[in-house]
Amino acid sequence: MLFNATRPCLLNGIPDLAARPDLADRAIGIHLPTIPPNKRKTLGAFNRDFAKAKPIILGALLDAVSCALGRIDSVSLAEAPRMADFAKWVVAAEPSLGWTQGAFLDSYAANRTRSDQAAVETNPVALAIPSLMEGRQLWSGTATDLRQTLRDRFPTLKEDSHSFPRSEARFGAALRRVQPVLRRQGLTIGFSREGKAGMRVVELTSN
Repeated sequence: MLFNATRPCLLNGIPDLAARPDLADRAIGIHLPTIPPNKRKTLGAFNRDFAKAKPIILGALLDAVSCALGRIDSVSLAEAPRMADFAKWVVAAEPSLGWTQGAFLDSYAANRTRSDQAAVETNPVALAIPSLMEGRQLWSGTATDLRQTLRDRFPTLKEDSHSFPRSEARFGAALRRVQPVLRRQGLTIGFSREGKAGMRVVELTSN
């Protein structure tokens, strides 16, 4: 028998691990509360408590799946977010999870906003472009022109592979990666070719 299965990947760390916008756009960030000293457990105690809770957790998950299976065909999303199938399934399971209608999508949108902020704060290209577009509706030129403009306007950008892309190819790739994040902030990055030579042009538009 053939099974087609999909499962999530869990990433754990102290800093924001989904720093690249393309990963952040497909992730749900969770900041866990600090465990006070009087609440910490040994591994043995934790495993015993988890073994007791496991049937309840499994039952709740099965209830959610059962509810979603019964409602999935009647669920319609006004706007489909990234990971649309995942979002539709959770919306279908909302009644069994004790959530009001629309609660998940509101929470999901807020989480994506926080992820966008984290992705922008750690990406020099995503930080520089909104500053460049302040007070203007349009900027157009080659990727080389844009890279040089950003360097001239923001001299603190360091030219190394770990902060600001050094080559035109890497810079173009960085622009494509930040497209979804900047689009949600009202900035559109377009790519086209002009002239007989097919010169590649980057167009920044502020909505």
